[in-house]
Amino acid sequence: MHIINSISEKHRLVSLPEPLHPLVSVIRISDMRFTDNTIWEHFSLNFYCISLKKNIAGKTKYGQQYYDYDKGVMTFVAPKQIMSLDASPTDILAPASGYALLFHPDFLYKHPLAATIKNYGFFLTQLTKRCTFQKKKRKTLQRYFKKLMKNISI
Repeated sequence: MHIINSISEKHRLVSLPEPLHPLVSVIRISDMRFTDNTIWEHFSLNFYCISLKKNIAGKTKYGQQYYDYDKGVMTFVAPKQIMSLDASPTDILAPASGYALLFHPDFLYKHPLAATIKNYGFFLTQLTKRCTFQKKKRKTLQRYFKKLMKNISI
């Protein structure tokens, strides 16, 4: 199993430039380019990831269940959750869309959210929560991701 320890490492693994901040980043899913497919067969992140994805070829496995991103889904992943990506080389090259907010637990240091984030049901340690949305709500969420991306780059 491959453990992705930092946001910088995640950026390198998907061929993105170094993040502007070491503890938080917003990335466009369409900008990601996978270089080593074996890493994604069995991996975990040591940071949080909130993503809104659509048209993702292949399936992602959390625990014993596979998730499909064809119609669009929002996922919430906590540190140390084990995942796998079941995708062929052509799946990985297929066009995809969406955004992902990555933030390290240290980003929340001394903030009240640091103590309570584990209580939120969508960040359960053994289950990744996924939510599907109507087109209108998805567009609203995309606007928020774009605003975050802009604010982080300032």
